[in-house]
Amino acid sequence: MEHPTARLIMVMGLPGSGKTYFAKALAAHTGATHYNSDRIRKEATQAVRYTEADKARVYEDLFARVTEALAQGGTVIVDATFSKAAYRQAYVQWTAAHKVPVHLLYMEAAEAVIAERVGKKRPDSDADFAVYQKIKADYEPIAENYQVLRSDEGSTAERIAQALAYMHQHSPR
Repeated sequence: MEHPTARLIMVMGLPGSGKTYFAKALAAHTGATHYNSDRIRKEATQAVRYTEADKARVYEDLFARVTEALAQGGTVIVDATFSKAAYRQAYVQWTAAHKVPVHLLYMEAAEAVIAERVGKKRPDSDADFAVYQKIKADYEPIAENYQVLRSDEGSTAERIAQALAYMHQHSPR
């Protein structure tokens, strides 16, 4: 089943890298639907935990919601750490099977900036610097083509322009 109007944008990176801030801004700019793993984690449980079983449940729920929205057409942005190749691969395989373009954007920032960000209360994420360090140590390499965006350099508008240029350059013709 082909979805000619659907497109998936995956915004990934470590806690505090600016994923959600950027994904919200990109969604507002493009009119895309935005899904976030932290919001789903908070919906699923009152006690936020980062166990492997909890993460797997969050990613399964996130995947179900995103693929359902993609099946309806339109642009969907999903933001999560995507630290495990298997979490990313599920989306890559689904989009390939359904002929939906997928674009991977990886957010980065200097570790000092990340430490400052995760040291403050954030609306959806409870990840602190210890969680950041654990995920960083366990982050599996990204095999697919992706664009790095630095959230600690330039403006959000510049990052949006960089992302859109990358997506245009890597869109099926």
